[in-house]
Amino acid sequence: MPSQTLPAVSSLPSLTVEERATVLSHLFEPCQTLNELVVDDLGQKVFNSYNEVIEHVRSLLLSVQAPGSYSDSERLLKILAAHPRLGAKQVESEHSKMEQASLAGSQEEAEKLKQLNDEYEMRFPGMQLASG
Repeated sequence: MPSQTLPAVSSLPSLTVEERATVLSHLFEPCQTLNELVVDDLGQKVFNSYNEVIEHVRSLLLSVQAPGSYSDSERLLKILAAHPRLGAKQVESEHSKMEQASLAGSQEEAEKLKQLNDEYEMRFPGMQLASG
């Protein structure tokens, strides 16, 4: 699958597990924990759009967020930690490449963003500053 081309959304159920994982990595950051939670589920339903896929993944993650075990919290933290730092030059998903490109600014802005990232990560170890 070429890096910037997604298959027809209606074909998700017919894709292999590996192909669905690749699609998921284009929509979100590559993350084995996210794959474990979502990839099989994506093969069980026909979607009309990739926005619908994203919303479906969101609802699955919210269901994991519900009061539960420590392992559920750990899995969610791993998924959140897969998101790159704001302003990062090296990102993996196509979505993040576009998102990071929109943050391009002056050297002064890049330094301020780095400072904010550092402060956030000191306060919340293992997490990256993200905007939504």
